[in-house]
Amino acid sequence: MKQTELEVTTLVFLGQYDGPCPHCAFHLKKPQSIHCSECGGGLVLSLEKPFRCTSWLLFAFGLIASLGVCIDQVGLFFAAKLYQGAPLVWKWVLPELIFIFVLFVGLFFWWKLRHWSQSRGVVWRRVIGFIGVLMPIIWFNVLFWLFIFTL
Repeated sequence: MKQTELEVTTLVFLGQYDGPCPHCAFHLKKPQSIHCSECGGGLVLSLEKPFRCTSWLLFAFGLIASLGVCIDQVGLFFAAKLYQGAPLVWKWVLPELIFIFVLFVGLFFWWKLRHWSQSRGVVWRRVIGFIGVLMPIIWFNVLFWLFIFTL
């Protein structure tokens, strides 16, 4: 069977490799195959872009964490109803459900705006990232004070 250029290049590189398998961490010392001798995982030579924490990603994290806060609070309201027989207070549950809907829509649109956010200047990217980090705290406080004022 004829080997591709990538396989030949990978074998040349692996002929000098002395380190862990990326799949199982088994110590490979100059492997003779493009597969790990321990787990059989494929060994591929590739150039990959390193992970970067971008403003878009921070804002997306803020949206997702805010969704988690809202879903957790709604779950607590329903848990009180189930376990203690407490009446479901819709004036507290309804704003949570509205915020969950708004956050899902916001996450959808934010996904579409990922190229736009990366084309902004450095200052705007920092502002976007900062708002994303603070977003769960802001959502929680808005909902908390809404709860406090409606007691």
